[in-house]
Amino acid sequence: MQSTGDPTQLDQVWAMVCRQLQQQIDPRDFRSWIVRLQVVSDQDGRVGLGAPNAFSRDWIRENLFDDICALWQQFDPEKRQLCLTVLCLNTETINARVEDPTGAPTGPQANAAPAIALGASFEKYRFDNFVVGPSNEVAWAMAKAAARGPQARFNPLFIHGSYGLGKTHLLRAIAHQARLHAPTRRVSYLTAEDFVQNFVSALRGSQSAEFKKKVRSLDLLLIDDIHFLAGKAATQEEFVHTLCSLIESGAQVVLSADRSPGEIASFDDRLRSHLNGGLVCRIAPAGFELRRDILSNRIAEMADEFDGLDVPNPVLDFLAAKVSTSPRELLGALNMILSGTIMLGRPITLDAAQDILSDIVRATRVKVSVADIQKGTASWFGLSKEDLLSRRKTRNIVRPRQIAMYLAKQLTSSSLPMIGQRFDGRDHTTVIHAVKTINRLIDDDPLFANEVEGLRRSLTKLHSHNE
Repeated sequence: MQSTGDPTQLDQVWAMVCRQLQQQIDPRDFRSWIVRLQVVSDQDGRVGLGAPNAFSRDWIRENLFDDICALWQQFDPEKRQLCLTVLCLNTETINARVEDPTGAPTGPQANAAPAIALGASFEKYRFDNFVVGPSNEVAWAMAKAAARGPQARFNPLFIHGSYGLGKTHLLRAIAHQARLHAPTRRVSYLTAEDFVQNFVSALRGSQSAEFKKKVRSLDLLLIDDIHFLAGKAATQEEFVHTLCSLIESGAQVVLSADRSPGEIASFDDRLRSHLNGGLVCRIAPAGFELRRDILSNRIAEMADEFDGLDVPNPVLDFLAAKVSTSPRELLGALNMILSGTIMLGRPITLDAAQDILSDIVRATRVKVSVADIQKGTASWFGLSKEDLLSRRKTRNIVRPRQIAMYLAKQLTSSSLPMIGQRFDGRDHTTVIHAVKTINRLIDDDPLFANEVEGLRRSLTKLHSHNE
C-alpha cells in the first residue's frame, strides 16, 4: 500500500477544519480535545487523526467526530475519509510514534521508570470487587496469579466468554494490581483495535522497529478483545513474533476474547497454537447464586449513596431469576427498580419490581427479530430502513444504528457476527463497539436511557400483541 498526498496539504486542510471548529464548538472542548489532535497518516484515501490517548480518542469519536468528518469533507479537495487512532503510551495504549530511543534502556531494569500511570478509571477494577462463583473462579484465580508475576506454565493466559461477563474487569484488575505490587513493572493494557491501529501507524511512519522494541520490552502486556485480529494476517504475524519474544524474555501476556482460540475464524494456525499452548480459561454465564451475590455486592457498594438501602430478599430472588443474560444487564435492571421506587420515595416491593421489569420479563418470552428491530428503530427516529443500514456516518443515523444493534443484542438470540451481517455485512467488532457505546450513554445520560427504554418497550409490546 502506498501513502498518497502531500503532508503539507493535509496540515493545511486540518488547519481550515480547526478554524471552523473553533467557531462551532465550546471553546473548552476545543482546547481540551481538538488542539491535541495530529494528522499522522494518509493511506489509500484514509487520513489518520492521532489522539494522545484512548480516552481522548473515544470521547472525540462519540462527541465531535461527525462534525470533524463533515468539515474535512468540505475542505479536502480529495474527499478522503478520516479515522481516529492513538499516539501515546498511557493506561490504555502503546505509543506508535516512539520518541528517539537513543540511550534508553531496552531490557528489564529494576530501577526503570513506570511504563504507565494508572488513573482513576483503573482503580475501580479490582479483584476484591469482582464477585466470584463457579462460572468464573478459575479465570479469577489465574488473573490474580498473573498480577503477582509471570506464570511460566500458564503463559499466555487467555480468558474468553460472552460479552458483559467480566473479562475487561479482570484484565484491568491485573494491570492495577500489578502496578501496586511492583511500581516499576512495565505494564500496558490496550485493546486489540489499539494494537492494530498503532502497528499500522508505525509502519506508515517508518517506525516499525521502534514499535517492536517498545512493545517487546514490556513486563506485562494485556490485550482485550484479541478476536479483533481475525482476518488481519500481517498484524497476526507481528503479534506472533511479539508473543514469542515476550514469553522468552520472561514477560507475562494476558489476552481476552469472546470465543476460544479454536472458535475464532481466520486466525493463523501458529497464533492459535501459541494461544492454546498457555492456559485457556472460560468465563461462563453466571448461575442463579452468583447473580444473587452480584446484586448483594452492588447494594452494599451503594450503601453510602442510599442511606439505609434495603432491598427485600424476594426482590433480589426475582431479579436473579428473571435477568440471566449478563451481570451488566442484571445491574441495569437493579438500577431500574431503584429509580422507579426509592428515587420517587416509594417502597421497594416485589409487586413494584415485577411491574417495573414487566417488559424485560416479557421480552424473554416475546420473539423479536433483528429485522423487526431495524424497522421499529428506523420508524422511531424518522428514518428509512435503508438509511439505518447504509454506510452514512452522520450523527442522526449513526446513533439510531448503534441503538438498533444494541437492542438486537438485548432482544434476540442472534450472535454478534449474525447481527453484524444483518446490518449490511458489518463486522462483529462494529456491533461490540455499538453495544459498549450505548451502554456507556445509558449510564451517563438519563434522558438517553429513557429514550432507549421507550423504544425497547414499544418493540416488545408490539410483538407481544401480535402473538
